Amino acid sequence: MRPTRPQSVKELVAQAENFTFNANIPFKHWTRAAETLYQEASFALSDGDYGRAYMMLYRHSVLVLKCLQTHPQFKDPESRKAFRPLSKRIDRVIADLEEIKPIINDEYAEWERVRPAGSKLEEQGPIKSPSSYGEFAARDPSLSGNATVLDASENQELAVELAQKELARRDTVRQANRRTRVYGDTILTSRFGDGQKLDFSLQSQMEAVRRATQSSQQDLYESQTHKPTSTPHRDAVPQSYVYPSISKSRPLQLDEVPQTPPRPASLSPPSRPPKEYIHAPPRDLSYISRRELPVVPNKVPVADSLSAPYPSYEVARKNQPPLPPKTLDGPSIPKKERLAFKPGAYLENGDPIRSVFLPSKLRAAFLDVAAPNTNKGLEMCGILCGTPVNNALFVRSLLIPDQKCTSDTCETENESAIFDYCAGEDLMVLGWIHTHPTQTCFMSSRDLHTHAGYQVMMPESIAIVCAPRFTPS
Repeated sequence: MRPTRPQSVKELVAQAENFTFNANIPFKHWTRAAETLYQEASFALSDGDYGRAYMMLYRHSVLVLKCLQTHPQFKDPESRKAFRPLSKRIDRVIADLEEIKPIINDEYAEWERVRPAGSKLEEQGPIKSPSSYGEFAARDPSLSGNATVLDASENQELAVELAQKELARRDTVRQANRRTRVYGDTILTSRFGDGQKLDFSLQSQMEAVRRATQSSQQDLYESQTHKPTSTPHRDAVPQSYVYPSISKSRPLQLDEVPQTPPRPASLSPPSRPPKEYIHAPPRDLSYISRRELPVVPNKVPVADSLSAPYPSYEVARKNQPPLPPKTLDGPSIPKKERLAFKPGAYLENGDPIRSVFLPSKLRAAFLDVAAPNTNKGLEMCGILCGTPVNNALFVRSLLIPDQKCTSDTCETENESAIFDYCAGEDLMVLGWIHTHPTQTCFMSSRDLHTHAGYQVMMPESIAIVCAPRFTPS
């Protein structure tokens, strides 16, 4: 079944509000869920999935404006600190909703204009909760409208090929954005190649130079005085370098130039001397040979250079390609057709469970990294990061965070650095992987509690357990 009717704004709002806010889940997981919703919306916009983008942004606004402020941990200092950037961004989220709303209304109006006969009676019937996969899919904004729906399990090679092209395009855009960074009102442009990165932490660089200079001055002073306990004076570094002085610019004084006495008005100006080696060109330039061309002088006066027979601007414009038409500012025009892979299942509230693609060498690479801990009988965990493309999830990166490991637990530390890294690399947290060095593969009660926080951020989040001492692991 391929749903073709796009979802209206009213239906998208109802789906966005259909989620359960559990106050027993820590506040930090809900703030990360809000960040994930915003990332989901941005990826949906890049795929032309305006319905899903609108639903994710609307759910983000409901979570920030209504739900988070009722959480028991909202008044904690750490919670208020995590909530502050979400609150500052809410105006931009509402502005994005207002820009996407006309696009959704236009798509729905276009469907109403060309809808098949008899569909109106079905639409006006009583709204009931979906019970089958087809009914859930009919309400999925990613599969409706102008989407061409395919099965990811039957088109795995196509899904990977399309994902590689799209990810390469996003990497190119991200690298271009990195070369031009905006800080306040100043645009800093990178002059390095693609393989180099700019470090804008000038303060840290200056501190490093200052320490290195002081160290060299101290070594020189100690070698001359042979007193290891003495230290250089604080003013030694500034006095050792003399900055060059720059003279101030001043306007040109024309009265300083000696002027000739004025000529009488009755006298006519003297005639200009004839130009040497310059002859008037004939009208037919084809009769001129190379030997008849005059010798170019060393220095041509300004007046003579302006009178040279250069091609006019009108003639030059004829040889130029036509300029492209100007584009108007505003929301981008929806794509005529887009590709979407249908989810494997749906939750009771209609949230899809999309297909997740894992690299074939992921488990082996992680076990190699975790081998030192495995030999010591300690657990280790890693974060699975990736991006959605065409309504499917692709794991791209394995991130090893700071963690505290024991024989039966592994707790991540400095978790804010994980999400800062993902935000800078346009990645999303899709799950996690960890080892059981002395036990078999199973999800303990502690693992289930940890994974609940991941599923709050994304229902499709996966958890992988490896037992390196058993075969298969």
